[in-house]
Amino acid sequence: MTAGLLRHRLVVEADAHPNLMLRLLEPFAIHNVQPTRVRLDAPEDERLDPTDLRPMRAEIGFTAPAELAERLWARIDVMVPVRSSHLVSSASAAVAA
Repeated sequence: MTAGLLRHRLVVEADAHPNLMLRLLEPFAIHNVQPTRVRLDAPEDERLDPTDLRPMRAEIGFTAPAELAERLWARIDVMVPVRSSHLVSSASAAVAA
């Protein structure tokens, strides 16, 4: 049932932007991948100053084949507000019955 699927965590550091989450999640919708966990750490004062865009950190957990995970990572990594990103993958704990 889950043969060939891996669990992944995509960690992204990007400039604070009101549409950042929409931009980060759009590739998942396009490729029909449902994130299992999404966490966003915003600047502590929660204010967005367009002249001083401090970084936000997002972590997106999901399950997908390795090739698809790398495609999602590559697509997100080239987005304008993204400063850095990395993909961490591990074997799925689920065993096919």
